[in-house]
Amino acid sequence: MSLLSIWRSSKDEFLSKRVQQIISIAGDGKLCDNSATCDELREYLSVVPSHLVFQYSHECLEDRFEQSGFVLQDIVNEIGTRLGFTITRGLYRGRQGRNGFDGLWSLKSGHKIVIEVKTTDAYAINLDTIAAYRRTLVASGEASLEGSSILLVVGRQDTGGLEAQIRGSRFAWDMRIVSINSLIRLLELKESMDDPAILEKISDILIPQEFTRLDRIIDIVFSTAEEAASVD
Repeated sequence: MSLLSIWRSSKDEFLSKRVQQIISIAGDGKLCDNSATCDELREYLSVVPSHLVFQYSHECLEDRFEQSGFVLQDIVNEIGTRLGFTITRGLYRGRQGRNGFDGLWSLKSGHKIVIEVKTTDAYAINLDTIAAYRRTLVASGEASLEGSSILLVVGRQDTGGLEAQIRGSRFAWDMRIVSINSLIRLLELKESMDDPAILEKISDILIPQEFTRLDRIIDIVFSTAEEAASVD
């Protein structure tokens, strides 16, 4: 029986399960590219309530396990899908001859965002490697240089070193950082407000502006939304 079938027959049991337990009952319990476990997990994430997706992201960050980075990659792409973007999922592990991005988000405007998910910035990140994913897309005609950018989705709040690294590089105008928590807040905002313009505003926030890190802009969006709600 697939993970989705088990979920549909006994939803209450899943509310107390951690994401690591859920993976163990999907396929053979091992996340690999093009595997039954991978397919079942992604299918499951596509139907569960958003609060469970958020819960699983926190578990991946707070109680890291062998496959937590892969799970977080799928969760970030699921959040992108729920935000209303068209998602191309990347590979868990890089493979020669294949683009190594974690995700590619296509916005309604036509802009494309190359997604790189990082659970921590404790180790130096090779920005040239990430930028090469975008160049490959441009070279193949899948994106244009002026109509694409890079978004680093990070698990930690303290990213001062990474921000400085980007500001001091030639990628300062093409690359931005956002925390997973702030992506979650954006999705909560979208789901709480029945306003088609919200998606357009969210898209604009994720495209490089003059800020390197996006959390402060998201704080502004939330304060504006809260003010509007208080007036109503």
